[in-house]
Order: sequence, then structure tokens, then C-alpha cells
Amino acid sequence: MEKDFHYHIIYSLARCTGFEREEAWIVAYSSQFVDDNNEGPFLVDGGEILFPKRLNLEGGVYHPIMTQSLSPKSLDFYVQKYVYMPFHFIPGDGRVVIKGKRNPFSVEPGSTRAKRLLKAALKTGDPYSIGIALHTCADTWSHQNFTAFREDWNSVYPWYNVFKSYVPNIGHAEAGHAPDVISARWIDHRLGEEEIDNRARAMEAIKDIFEMLSDFRGGMVWDSVERSYWEIIKIRGYDERIKVNALFVKEKFGEEVPFYDKNLWIRDALTCISWDGNWVEDLVGKGNDEDLMVRVSPRSGFKRSHWYLFHQAAKAHLARVMELVKGI
Repeated sequence: MEKDFHYHIIYSLARCTGFEREEAWIVAYSSQFVDDNNEGPFLVDGGEILFPKRLNLEGGVYHPIMTQSLSPKSLDFYVQKYVYMPFHFIPGDGRVVIKGKRNPFSVEPGSTRAKRLLKAALKTGDPYSIGIALHTCADTWSHQNFTAFREDWNSVYPWYNVFKSYVPNIGHAEAGHAPDVISARWIDHRLGEEEIDNRARAMEAIKDIFEMLSDFRGGMVWDSVERSYWEIIKIRGYDERIKVNALFVKEKFGEEVPFYDKNLWIRDALTCISWDGNWVEDLVGKGNDEDLMVRVSPRSGFKRSHWYLFHQAAKAHLARVMELVKGI
């Protein structure tokens, strides 16, 4: 799904289910940042940096964890296994049958593993963990019937459709961006020629997430907000959906949805410690990891920063997922 769901709708869902404003913002930011915590570049101290794979910290080295990849690195099996699968394509319950076959790694909407993951995060009370788990849980609706890996299972188009089937069949790459767009209608040719309306899938996700959050935190009852969410979901335009969701939040809580800036957390956590007028271009062009260690440094209070706490939660999330899937 896109930011209209992962950030804006998740924020309103968190507020409706008992989260206070600051906590709801952290939950929603963490949910969206799963997608934005990729190769970069990010804006820090007025310059662009790539994802810092390691940082000098307290006489040692700190390793952040990437939660999305948008580069050719996605062809790497380890990216598929340790980035795509745990954060975007958590395996379902093994009930999906496509062309007479089953795939234990295929995603299923609201699967047992996704719900166990979210419940575990909710039990910690950590808003960063909750936001990350919500992203993975929401993606089970938009990524259903796909896996994180490059395999024929994910091939949506017949082999003779050369231009479409040429795309590496990792996740829903062959289907393009359509599965993630709430307002999109598209055809998954593996399942037949019936058109899929993503609005129905998104509404199922909203209701399921609302109920899971309210079981832990309380807040409003579903019947009091269902119509409002249908009004949001039925809108075809991305910007208009965000606007109507914001009006819903304003009406219910008398507040604005906080602005989302993907650079905010990393900018508050890191600083550039040298400047020669050319390093930005060199760094982005070459992606030199040694330059990253030299030129980017944790700010004072780094371990209290949102960015650090997000990465710690992402590592815990990865560990929980690997435990959940160890039997397949």
C-alpha cells in the first residue's frame, strides 16, 4: 500500500483506538518509514546521504537495518529473505492454491502469522514496533497471493506477453504498482480474468486492523467509524483520500494530521562531520561506505532518537518474523 494508507489512515486508526496524539504519530511514522528506510538518498545538514550501513558509535560500530529496497539489490536473495519477506511479504497460512499448487511463502490477508506479529508488538507497548508490525499486517491485503522471492509463482502475465513478463517476478513486480494503490482496479491473470477492486481489500484491512488495535487499546467502536472509512476508501484520488482522512481526524479529535517528512528522523539522529563542497556528489555517485563512516556521525542523544529506536524495533521485528517462519 501507499502512504495514504500506511501513514494517514494508520494515524486515524491509532487515534480512534485509544492512542494519544504523540504515540499515534510515532506509530504512523514508523508504519510509513518501513517503505522509506531504503537506500536513500536522505537530506541531512543540507546535503544528501545514502543509507548508512554502519556508524561509529561509542568506540564501536552500530549497524542500522534496511527495511525496504528500491534498487537492483532486490535481485539479491538475501534482500528478498531479510527485507522483503519479514517487512512486506510475511508468509500466510498455506491455504492459497494457484494452478493447483500451494506455496508456503505466499502472503494471505490477515494471516495467522501477521496477527501474531501485531499482537506481539502490541504487547510490548512500543509504538515503533507497533507501527512496523502494522505495515507488515496491512501489506498482507495488498500483497496477497505473492511471495517475497523471485519465482514463477509471482508471474502474473502469460509467458507470451513479452513486455510484461520480462520484469523479474519478485513480489508483485510483474503487476507493477497496481496492488498497492487503494483506488486501482487490476487483473491477476493467475487467478482468472475477474477484475480486482483494491478498495474492498483496503476496507477489509482497515476493519481488521481497527479491531485488533481496539482489542488492546479500546477507543471507539467500529460501527461509529465504519461509514467514515468507506467515504475515504471509495475516493479515487490519492490526494483527495488524504484530505478526507484529515477532515475525519479534525472532526473527531480537533487536530491536524502531523506532516510526514521521511528525512525528519534521520536528520535529527545524524550529522555530517565534514564538508568540502564536493562530498555530496561523490557520496551519492560512488556510494562509498567508508565515506559514510567518516562523514556521517550520530548526534548527541543518538540512542534516544526516533531513528535509533525505529531501527532497534525493526531488528526485533525481524527476529520475531524469523521465529514465526522457521518451520517452513
